[in-house]
Amino acid sequence: PIWQHREIRFDAPFSQLTLRKGEVLIDSIANVEDTKGNNGDKGNLLITNLRIIWFCDDNKKINLSVGYDCILNSEIKDNNSLMKGSSQALYLRTRFQQSRFEFIFSSLVRDSPRLFSSFQAVIRSYETTKLYRDLKLRGAIVQDSELILLPKEKVFNKYTGVWNLSQEQGNLGSFYISNVRIVWFANLAEGFNVSLPWTQIKNIKVKESKFGTALVLETSEFSGNYVLGFKLDNIEEVHKEIVALYQVYIANPVFGVEAALKEEYEDIEKVTIPKVEDEFEEVDQSDAGPNMVSAQYYLTSGADSYSKKKKSKIIFSEEIGLAVEQPPEGLTLEKLWK
Repeated sequence: PIWQHREIRFDAPFSQLTLRKGEVLIDSIANVEDTKGNNGDKGNLLITNLRIIWFCDDNKKINLSVGYDCILNSEIKDNNSLMKGSSQALYLRTRFQQSRFEFIFSSLVRDSPRLFSSFQAVIRSYETTKLYRDLKLRGAIVQDSELILLPKEKVFNKYTGVWNLSQEQGNLGSFYISNVRIVWFANLAEGFNVSLPWTQIKNIKVKESKFGTALVLETSEFSGNYVLGFKLDNIEEVHKEIVALYQVYIANPVFGVEAALKEEYEDIEKVTIPKVEDEFEEVDQSDAGPNMVSAQYYLTSGADSYSKKKKSKIIFSEEIGLAVEQPPEGLTLEKLWK
């Protein structure tokens, strides 16, 4: 599964920082401080089409991977850095696995807006290209009985007279297969439609239904585990076509995020993370909960002006003999103090 744009990972194994298929390095910025978690440590910030990667110059095992889908909001404001003093910094407020985190990145280069301009260009593109990556139901994707194409989208085949079997009686419509997604919409109600990107498809098969033999597309857990059924002519041929195109997409995914920066920088190759074997044991963190590393980035509701004010539960702490605000799930007072 593609996790890079949907997860936050702390001190990840080096292999997880390597760009995956379809991930493109858009900009690399040296002399950036992770002010919230590693104040005083200089590092490199990589901006890709899926996430932000930061790693410490002195120890690359100290790193961050922040997927754009986790970012709630961002802003630029003044901050105090150990290495630069008072300066402007990029603030990111994020959410992942029911926890909120705040990241502060300070550029140590005097009067350089590059950190801010590059990030803003990429996140703007990410927010406007969600149809490349997310399942969309009943969207504004059809005009005058034709699919509205996305930038660089190419339609491979269009099939008419295709039944959508999601309702008891079925609905007749048109079925499009492109290099980005599969789309179906009803002939009599264009607003009744589905746009399914290749990246959200979990399974493709042919099976029997009460309507006869049907083409079945199962979506990923992130998309809600939908089961979409379609009845059409030449179903075996269409099934083979979809399976083949899915394999092509997996080999070279298209995520839709592009950003034209004003300048090209020569240091991208210098900080590109090579594909090398880890010197330490790799641990799967896909289901990892909060830990001591992530604790220093925690953002409480009171500190986040963008979140709704919630009264936290007050508990009695036997460790310190006082009434305290209940720590976030998975953390203890001991971990927070460390």
